[in-house]
Amino acid sequence: MPINSPPRKVSETENMLRLLLCVDALDSVTPTQLWTFAAEQELMDYVSMRLCLHKLLAAGEVETGGGSLTEQLILTDRGREALALFGARLPGDIRTRIALSAPEFRTRIVRHQQVRATYEIARANDFRLNLSVYEGDLPTVRLHMETHSRALASRTLHRFPIHAARVTTYLYELAEQAVNLPVDTESEPLSPEAITGHSATEYTANVTLEGKKARFEIELLLPTREASEAFVRRLTQPGEANITANRLTDMVSGARLMGKR
Repeated sequence: MPINSPPRKVSETENMLRLLLCVDALDSVTPTQLWTFAAEQELMDYVSMRLCLHKLLAAGEVETGGGSLTEQLILTDRGREALALFGARLPGDIRTRIALSAPEFRTRIVRHQQVRATYEIARANDFRLNLSVYEGDLPTVRLHMETHSRALASRTLHRFPIHAARVTTYLYELAEQAVNLPVDTESEPLSPEAITGHSATEYTANVTLEGKKARFEIELLLPTREASEAFVRRLTQPGEANITANRLTDMVSGARLMGKR
């Protein structure tokens, strides 16, 4: 009768690396979604997951987002460094399982978030798309995209639902950074259309960006008027607008991104 070896004991350090790899593979995810993914892949038990996640947050390797992403877990530069240094120590089957399962799980998250990608106009040299992410009655993110490229428009229509979480995270990171930038007291006042108030904690920032391959009209839901104004002021700077538009073009179409801004 064959003797089965006892299951390998997984250390706390390995469980933390597993969680880092999960958050990295899923782009951004809530604690509940992270537990669901970890449980489905049989990565660890619930108590281990909560303890390790607490330590990762305390160490600054994972952080929560801002604005409407306060429940989203996001990998920090410190977390990426830990993965780069020690991620190879994870068993190959664990790394493969996470990598292969993450895309389908992201798709399920997207369906729950009500991600939409539709053509407004599709004709020669004039392609306009409406891209949005709803979490409730108001759109968290809405992008009106114009491009002359049929190929770019087609890729965006099919790939935006897969990459919507990454786009949303990127825009809220920009908004968080904008709040901490010094205010130019001599800058022109914003137009009345730049900020739309819905309630005391819901404001939509509206800004237009011109890039190399596409033009975007962006609407982003933020919790304060001050945050909305800071976001608009940052992206109305010519250099910033062009860089952001080009990066969004890559993101919404699923192009390979070299490095992270």
